[in-house]
Amino acid sequence: MGAFRVTFLLSAAVAASAAFAASAAFAASTGTAVVGVVGGGGGEKASTAGKATATGKASTAGGASAAGDTSTAEDISTARDTSTAWGASAAGDTSTAGDTSAAWGASVAGRPRALSVRVSAIAQRKTLSYWTPSRMASAIGDAGTITPQPATASQTTASPATARSATASPATTSPAATAPKGIPTAVRFSGVPTVGTLFYTTGTKAHFCTASVVDSATKNLVLTAAHCVYSTADGAATNIEYVPEWDDGHAPFGAWPVERVTVDENWRTSQDVNDDFAFLAVSPASGTTPIQERTKGLRLGVHLPYAEKIEVIGYNDTDDGPVRCTTKSFEFRTSQREFYCHDYWDGTSGGPWIVGYNKDNGTGTVAGVIGGYEAGGDYEWASYSAYFGTDIQRLFKTAEAG
Repeated sequence: MGAFRVTFLLSAAVAASAAFAASAAFAASTGTAVVGVVGGGGGEKASTAGKATATGKASTAGGASAAGDTSTAEDISTARDTSTAWGASAAGDTSTAGDTSAAWGASVAGRPRALSVRVSAIAQRKTLSYWTPSRMASAIGDAGTITPQPATASQTTASPATARSATASPATTSPAATAPKGIPTAVRFSGVPTVGTLFYTTGTKAHFCTASVVDSATKNLVLTAAHCVYSTADGAATNIEYVPEWDDGHAPFGAWPVERVTVDENWRTSQDVNDDFAFLAVSPASGTTPIQERTKGLRLGVHLPYAEKIEVIGYNDTDDGPVRCTTKSFEFRTSQREFYCHDYWDGTSGGPWIVGYNKDNGTGTVAGVIGGYEAGGDYEWASYSAYFGTDIQRLFKTAEAG
């Protein structure tokens, strides 16, 4: 589940959307119903966690070079917004002719802004060409760490930890060194349409994480861990491509290049583990049918109880396809969930925690993604997620608005 679950590609320029929401109106709308979002009785708690400094569960299989194929930092243009609407671009913004562009939406009712990054059509075509079957099979996880940031009075910084790879030694900084007796073990299976592999590159290295389709009005959104798509040290990933139900090289729904990535400003600036989630908009691999109509999706569950029966799906670097586990989540600490199940290694970051799982089509309600504390966890038997509350609900609305 490592710190590197997919940094995001970026694109042409964020379109102005002042009509989307004025500051007060948007803040008031957070309590209204949202397409694809369900609430519960858990109640969001105040943030006391903090910044991740761990690699967590990154994939470590094989090795592929992306040299000559990835976008460089020079391709990225930034446009800081002074309007009252999230994601709106300000007059006078400048951008380059590169493959990507980024814009920061203005804060709403005191909330941190969101970072939206778009990927040009040319870059998306390059992504589809880059990911050959051999490169997918040899994608690796990055052994680096999330850059530690200074903690504030309301935040604590996670202890440095080693990557959760099949060969790594257990880190002494984790809460416990011995797995509880009687916990379940993940099993290999052929996969479901709602969950897939997220391939991406950082620098000259190819990597992968896990991601899932979420129900939305736009029918094109995918959810993963923010540490997969953005790091303070390295910025955004490149060549991001989502492959639903990927299994040992088989891709029944094809490959979907990412056209836009949205993360919380708290993640961008300080990698707050309580905001370790990201939404990615994907383009049809061919034709015009959106991904949700092809694969179905998971409802986004917010303010649900910490304790839930869940099905967790992820892509390990120790297997050639997905694994799943039926287990129970519980509160690890304020704004962080945890579950126990063996065999969640590198590559599983971003894997959905599904409540009410339908094994026939993979649908249900997503209440978490592997990430958060220690970038998902240092041990293969203990995994974490940021709590899904107001922050992710607002981020979802921003991503859905485009």
